[in-house]
Amino acid sequence: MTTSRFPVSMSLLLLHFLVYVQLPTLILAFIPSSNTSNSSHNYIQDVLKEISARQSWDLNDVRVSKLDLKKVRFGSAQRYEYRVAFGRNRLVLKYVDGVDSWKKLGTEKSDFGSLVGEVGSMGVLDTFKVEGPFELLVGGSDEVSLQLPMNTSIKGLNRVLVGEGITVEVRRAQEVSLFHSSNLGFLVNRSLVNNKVKNEFWAFQHSMCIPLLPIQVLGAASLVAYKTRNRDAYIETKFVSKGTIELLPEKCYRVFKERDCPIDSLSSGIAMVERVLRNFLGDRILQKHLRFLKTKIKASAIIRFQLELERHVRSNDTLHAKLAEWRTKPNIQRIWFEVMARVEAERLKPLSIEKVNPFIGVDTVSWSNLMANVSFTQLGSILVPPEALTLDVKW
Repeated sequence: MTTSRFPVSMSLLLLHFLVYVQLPTLILAFIPSSNTSNSSHNYIQDVLKEISARQSWDLNDVRVSKLDLKKVRFGSAQRYEYRVAFGRNRLVLKYVDGVDSWKKLGTEKSDFGSLVGEVGSMGVLDTFKVEGPFELLVGGSDEVSLQLPMNTSIKGLNRVLVGEGITVEVRRAQEVSLFHSSNLGFLVNRSLVNNKVKNEFWAFQHSMCIPLLPIQVLGAASLVAYKTRNRDAYIETKFVSKGTIELLPEKCYRVFKERDCPIDSLSSGIAMVERVLRNFLGDRILQKHLRFLKTKIKASAIIRFQLELERHVRSNDTLHAKLAEWRTKPNIQRIWFEVMARVEAERLKPLSIEKVNPFIGVDTVSWSNLMANVSFTQLGSILVPPEALTLDVKW
């Protein structure tokens, strides 16, 4: 008997040892990475707050149970802002373009946080051209690179002074601000108004002979400069200081031309501002000179995704009041939502939230209870069309 029990005891001991060794590995395999969950939670926190507020839920009772990464789509939109000041009046007009098309990431992501981060980096403006003279300033700690004719490249710039007769293409900028002090009518309808300018009003008195229109860009943009009339012609440059370069014109123009908005994508918006102001203010806009005009265009990355929220239903919840007394009161409620949000830094700002396939409760009862007091003689006959029972086999 002793010899027969020994193998069983050894087998149990070996089994306990294997479970003891393998159990931590199994547990770790089912626990998600803390960094991944925290990153996703930070991105989606504002979305949870918005949904909880709309549904009158307690945020502490809500958690994300499912998030379908395969259905995530993204696109880009542009936000416009126009600030006008004339006299003591200041007006701000804003509007947003919609998303033209929704795209899907080429590579699948296993973490929602990294997916949102990659989508956020795609929020850039379309390439636009600006013809000199103007001064391009790089906001924040960003720097731009400059590509010149003859394969000349310069990096680490935060200020570029562009002379007349030189065109610059701005690529992958996140935001562009244009400052212009003039009469509004000149910006839209009068592109050739000559003005004599004194030296004390020039932005740069040494190399640049005319005032420079200030343009500010945000983001790690890239610039491509060339002569407007001859793309391959050599451009003379001059370094003013560290990070500042001048693109010199062929000759010095002592008379400058006050022109339309140099950025085509903003010209239609400025014309719209003029029409709105004329409709509301009438002739008063002509009586006062426009002192300040700031136009800003910003690219935004928009993301659309679906997620399922799980909510703990308390005993005093309003959901229970909507149910009949005989029905079982649920402890957990799960609802799918489709969210469209704008990516801002490490946050998602919800733009629209809609329920997807709301849960429909179905009560089931047995057939015997349903038909207990009904005689089958009271039921009408059910005739089935013969075609439904015909087996159509083609040999």
